[in-house]
Amino acid sequence: MKTTIYSILAAAACGMAFGQTTAYTSPVGYNTQSFSVGFNVVGLTLQNSPAAAGDLEIVSGTTLTDSELAITPIPGRLYVFEVTAAANPALVGRISEVPAANIVGTTITTTDNLGVLGLAADDKYKLRLVPTLENIFTVTPLASGGVLGAGLNSGAADVVWVPTGTGSYVQHFLHTSGQFRLAGTTTPTPNIPLVYADAVLVQKKGVTAASLVVNGEVKTVGTTSTAVTGFNPISTVAPVGLNLWNAGFEDDLGPGLNPGAADLVWVQQSNLSYKKYFRHSSGNWREDIAPTVNLTQVQVEAIDIKTGVLVQRKGALPITIDLNVPSSYSNL
Repeated sequence: MKTTIYSILAAAACGMAFGQTTAYTSPVGYNTQSFSVGFNVVGLTLQNSPAAAGDLEIVSGTTLTDSELAITPIPGRLYVFEVTAAANPALVGRISEVPAANIVGTTITTTDNLGVLGLAADDKYKLRLVPTLENIFTVTPLASGGVLGAGLNSGAADVVWVPTGTGSYVQHFLHTSGQFRLAGTTTPTPNIPLVYADAVLVQKKGVTAASLVVNGEVKTVGTTSTAVTGFNPISTVAPVGLNLWNAGFEDDLGPGLNPGAADLVWVQQSNLSYKKYFRHSSGNWREDIAPTVNLTQVQVEAIDIKTGVLVQRKGALPITIDLNVPSSYSNL
């Protein structure tokens, strides 16, 4: 997979994007991700504009109150609550999923107990509608100018592997009728949400060139992801500027004396192969093919992690991964 970044615009400077008359308060842009035959790691590095944003007046466990909240949630859809500023800086970037039914009046009920984690009154948040397979990939087949190769069954079509958060995946394909279906079945799967903290795997079958254009808002704060035992597709979220040195993996991954004992970061190359890196117990980054050689900072900074990586978690317990954004984003 190849990624090209275009038009990351500071809204404070231009106020508009893509010929629209809508004013933006955050930088916006778009990027293009080209797919090759095989499994492509795809991350959502640009986001929907917030459906709501503000300060919290009351935090009571999973129940959060903003007296100025005034939105009509879309029934059946999923939203993401994101902490954008907090008295406890460790919470910035923390996200929690919120079903539309959990947004009632001025109250948001999250799936995680953010109150226990230290979220408090006066902390700031954004609430975003989670895009679906249809929103991201469209239901237009590749042959007609879309993104995915459609088919009468999943054996003939491209397949999107969506992680479940438990180390497994659910596979979906675009049927020639113009609907997504569960792979291996005739069961329609409309409105499957794609949360931006997770990457997906796009299994491209045909040789016809294909690419995905993602557009939206640039997140200017980091993002918290979770990795469970096994392989975890993690979106880098930041559209440009992250590498293995500045992304923030080093204090989250399980280190080891060798790559067999340590968590691994699998970085996909343009030919869809991977290079694998781990944190040695000494605190240095090393590549699995040269497990006794410490990489220099310059070498680690040269490892571009693009839109997503695979994190292979070896330990039995889940870990929290606090991904950064480049320091330059603070000026956007």
